[in-house]
Amino acid sequence: MLKRCLALTMCILLIVSCSSNEKGNDQAEQGSALDIDVEKRVLDNGLKVLIVKNSSLPIFSLYTFYDVGGRFEGEGTTGATHFLEHMLFRKTKNYPSGYFSNFVDRNGGSSNAYTTFDNTVYYEKLPIENLGKTLELEAERMSNVVLDPEEFEKERGAVLEERKMRYENSPRGKMYSAMMKTMFEGTPYGGSVIGAKEDVLNLSREKMLDFYKDFYAPNNATVVLVGDVESDNAFDMIEETLGKLKKNEKLKSIKEKYSKNKSYDSKAKLPKVIGLRGQSPTPMFSLSFPAPKVGNDEAYALDFLSSILGDGVSSYLNQEFVTGRRPKLTNVYAANYTLKNSGVFFIQGQLLDRVSIRGFRKKLFRSLREACDKAIDERSLKKTQNNVLLSYYSNITNNSGLASFLGQNEFFHGDYAWYKNELEIYNNMTVKKVKDVCKKYLDPKKSAFISIWNKHKRTKL
Repeated sequence: MLKRCLALTMCILLIVSCSSNEKGNDQAEQGSALDIDVEKRVLDNGLKVLIVKNSSLPIFSLYTFYDVGGRFEGEGTTGATHFLEHMLFRKTKNYPSGYFSNFVDRNGGSSNAYTTFDNTVYYEKLPIENLGKTLELEAERMSNVVLDPEEFEKERGAVLEERKMRYENSPRGKMYSAMMKTMFEGTPYGGSVIGAKEDVLNLSREKMLDFYKDFYAPNNATVVLVGDVESDNAFDMIEETLGKLKKNEKLKSIKEKYSKNKSYDSKAKLPKVIGLRGQSPTPMFSLSFPAPKVGNDEAYALDFLSSILGDGVSSYLNQEFVTGRRPKLTNVYAANYTLKNSGVFFIQGQLLDRVSIRGFRKKLFRSLREACDKAIDERSLKKTQNNVLLSYYSNITNNSGLASFLGQNEFFHGDYAWYKNELEIYNNMTVKKVKDVCKKYLDPKKSAFISIWNKHKRTKL
């Protein structure tokens, strides 16, 4: 595996040094050179399992992806998925509260979890001799959570504190929440993953148990194992633990029930200009536009556009508004956020003191119109191509990064090897494609401009 890592490093160097001079087929060959040796099996209970052997160190990373996120929540139950994620580190039928974390800590490992609109992911990184016990604990988490009433109430308080820290007391978090609510109005993406305060306060243990039983099942999960393992032996261990769990025979109808009457077509009436009162002494802003979902060809072109416009000190918007002759911002960045069923392209930053919000907004729209022609050329494309590919490869040089990478590919595209298509798209990106999406999606008539400032009078949407 060490030789493979060295080869990967050489591949990165080749991309950086050569792609600015080579086009077309040569670049496509660079992208297709990545071929990760993965063994995939689907167990009888529907659990998808991906295994990659890496014997460079006696360690492993285990990622478990569940197809459940904020998009499955409804009115009155926002935040249920995230709340449940917290509870899955607590007491189970066969283990006391805190056992999971203590086991990982005393064996020199690390573990965590995260919840998004689209999925929930749990992961562990440990020495290889702990693999068997870790799989046993993941099987316990998938099947035997009890949601102890006393712990449930304690965790409710912890979730509310987290919400306060991330949203209520964070200008950037509050602005992000407002952006999602505005851009995805009337859709499952229009809420907050952490949940509305009223919903978190009122979520019942019984409702949460139903949610757990509905979605935490082997046929709703993908397990990715990367480390110092022999695949046949590892599959046997997984069969003896996770493989013995019963599938949820009603999963399809349950998902249909949760998705009934839900649409991902936003009801937002754009354009919108919104001012929020927050704790920021100088205004912060967010300018957002509707964008396509993950996997869409135009979404990849928007990834390039976000990098050209707002990634680093040499990006177009940074030079225009931060380091230019007449600076207006202290910082700026752009991003293309792709979700399973939709997306949003946004630009965010913070104004300098005494800069007019209205005047800046007009200037920003003018600059974006000019950027579609001026900022996108062969030089900026090649630079972005190098940065994107370098980041792409560097994210998979360790067990954890590779496990996450393969799991996301399997989850979003149904194919862990989707990266081959993605690399081909990146390598064959053109100036025309990026210019086309710039003109198509950065439409002022389909935008939402949100600012947050301690001098605004408005406190909520």
